[in-house]
Amino acid sequence: MKHMHPEIRIISCDLNGTLVHQHTMMDMIRVCFPHMPERYEMAKDIFSRQTAGISSMKDAFEVAGPLTKGLSLRNAIEYAWSEMQFLKGFEAFISDIYKAEKYFVINSTGYSVTTEVIKSVYGPEKIHDVICNRLIFGWEADPARRISEHELADLIRDYFFRKETGDIYDKILATGEVELGIRDEKEKARLIFEVAEKLGIPRTAIAHAGDTMGDSLGICEVARNGGAGIAFNYNNALKNYLEGVIKNEKIPGKIILTVPKSETSDVRCLSDILL
Repeated sequence: MKHMHPEIRIISCDLNGTLVHQHTMMDMIRVCFPHMPERYEMAKDIFSRQTAGISSMKDAFEVAGPLTKGLSLRNAIEYAWSEMQFLKGFEAFISDIYKAEKYFVINSTGYSVTTEVIKSVYGPEKIHDVICNRLIFGWEADPARRISEHELADLIRDYFFRKETGDIYDKILATGEVELGIRDEKEKARLIFEVAEKLGIPRTAIAHAGDTMGDSLGICEVARNGGAGIAFNYNNALKNYLEGVIKNEKIPGKIILTVPKSETSDVRCLSDILL
């Protein structure tokens, strides 16, 4: 069933739980530090509180950032490449957006090391922009020998297009620091508005999709500005919150709840709504 007119030009999507099943920031810790399960348990606790709307983004990463210290760039890349489980239909979904000449933006509290892998594997031309947080890497985890975001992007691209990667990827390690590109829940909307402004696209032509309370204000702010806020593969906390907003506010745009959280959710249903 089609809910939207065909004028949406920017499609902004959360990553964790919306495009991939895992919460990548804590799952990366689980996979890459198998002999330190306490790291994962600490990350799981704080991120569960954050996605439920109990803890702030800042508080979550102040705990989770140090838990990544010592993670090699190789392990971070391999995690994103081979361990992440995309929702069904992801590749077809972003290809359809590209063919429709619309702009696709990953708008996530996840890490740039993860989104750079997605761009390298699925094609940078299909992902117009990325809004995310930055897990800092340095030589031997030394913050004074930090790897810039530009260098990180080059290293990840080379990892996939060179036959020999050498041991450089084992010597570059996470410092335990996170730079927040998204500082709170409202930032997702504000930053996608900035992307639209640069493109000369009105806010009414923006859609943002997310699955938890971490996307609640992004969804609502986009809808309050005349665009489409979409709860997709959503949890009960987000459902209850958005139903309250729909009931109590007169919103210029649309808030749509489609597909509750499930292991079989298919992201192509967003194509029916947005394309």
